[in-house]
Amino acid sequence: MQTLKGRTCVFAGASGGDGVDAVKALCAGGMNVAMMTHQPAQAQRLLDEIAALNLPGQCIAVQDGNAQNPPIPDEEVFRQVAERFGSIDVVISNTGGDGFEDSIDTVDKDQLLRDVNHLLGGSYGMLKCALPYLRKSSAPRVIFMTTVEGARGGRLESFVNAVAKGAVLSLMKNCAARLAPERINVNCIQKGAISRLQPPPHPGMPAFKDMTALLPAIPQGRMGTPEDLAGAICYLASEESAYVTGSVIDLSGGLSLV
Repeated sequence: MQTLKGRTCVFAGASGGDGVDAVKALCAGGMNVAMMTHQPAQAQRLLDEIAALNLPGQCIAVQDGNAQNPPIPDEEVFRQVAERFGSIDVVISNTGGDGFEDSIDTVDKDQLLRDVNHLLGGSYGMLKCALPYLRKSSAPRVIFMTTVEGARGGRLESFVNAVAKGAVLSLMKNCAARLAPERINVNCIQKGAISRLQPPPHPGMPAFKDMTALLPAIPQGRMGTPEDLAGAICYLASEESAYVTGSVIDLSGGLSLV
C-alpha cells in the first residue's frame, strides 16, 4: 500500500522522457501533480491523456519562472501551486541531459558547467523553493535522479551528464543529512539504461547516446522501462517511505554490479 492520496508534488522532467508513466501512477494513487515544464504542448498532450483516464489525482502544468513571459521567480510558481492545492509535500527533479555522444576531447569547460548548472542547480533550486512548504508537510519528500556512472564513474554514458549527475548525488547526501532532523526525506534514484522518449535531432547537433548498446552489460538482460521508474518514484513519494532518507535506489537491472 502506498499512501499518496491528497498530497501534492511538484515534478520537473515529467511531461517527456521517462517521466510520463510516473505522473500517471502518482495521479492514479490520488496525488496532485504540478508538472513544471518548458514544453507546454507536450505537457498538454499528457494532461489530455490523464483527463481521459479520470484518475483521482489532479494534474496541472506550470511553466518554470524563466520560461514565462515576463519571467517570474520560481518561488512565485511554487506559491501558486501551494495556493491551488493547499500544500506541497513532494519535490521530484527528473530533469536530465539529452545524452549526446561526447568525450573529454569534445567537451569544453563552459559546456560542462552549463550541464552542471542545469542539472545540479535545477535540483537545488527546486528544493530551496519548496522548503517553506515541505516544513509544513506531515510527510515531506524530495527525490533527485542520478545515474550509474554519475554514482561510480565510467565511460558508457554521456560524459557531461555523468559528471553533472554525480554532483546531484552529492547534493542529495548533504541535503539528506542536514534536513533529517526536520523529518524531510531526501533520496535519489540511480538510473541505468531506461527507455525514454527522445527529442527530435537538431541539425548540427551530435547524435544521442544509444543506451541499447548497454544491453550486453545488464545482468537482467533488458532495458529499464518508464513503469519501473514510476514504481520507484511512487514508493519514495509515499508516506510509507518515512524512515528512508539519504538512500540511493538502484534502478539499473544490476548494471551497477558489473
